[in-house]
This record gives sequence, C-alpha cells and structure tokens, in this order.
Amino acid sequence: MLIDIRIYQTKPGMREEHFELFEKYGRGPQTRLLGEPYSYVKSIEDPNEFILMWSYDDLADREAKRELMWEDPDWQTYVTHSKALGAVVSQYNKLVECV
Repeated sequence: MLIDIRIYQTKPGMREEHFELFEKYGRGPQTRLLGEPYSYVKSIEDPNEFILMWSYDDLADREAKRELMWEDPDWQTYVTHSKALGAVVSQYNKLVECV
C-alpha cells in the first residue's frame, strides 16, 4: 500500500473557510474518484495547517486515479472555487510505502 501524505498551509484564519469550500465542492468528486481519505486531520499546533492522506495500491493506481480526478468536471469546479478563494498558500507531498 502507498500513502500519499499531503500537508497544506492556508493563509492565517482561512483554514475553516477552505474546509467549507472543500465540503461543498471538492469532497464529493474527490472521494468518488479516490475513495475515502486514509486520514483527514487539522493540525493542533498550527491553526493554518491541515493534512490529507490518501491510500493507493501502488504508484500506478495513484497515477490512474489522480488523472481521472483532474479530468473530472466536478473536480475542476472545486479547483476554480479554491483558486478564487486563495486560502491555500503551500502544499507539501510525501509518498510512503507501507511494509
């Protein structure tokens, strides 16, 4: 199993606003295409950080699912709204293999 750890930083005070937007537009298409997140957490230490983790069978599974997601019109609607909101300022990804 492969875990894709995605750490996001938002502008100060905008994390909750981003979550509202994600719940309204992004969560549906993303979970429909990727499945439920392995984990979805808000940082306690940093009120502007949140972490999403997605599980995949392997790199090929990740690539195929993410390609479908980026081609999905519902996901593109979320991306458009997210860009307009401008809450996310950085993203760090780490891929780890469970053994």
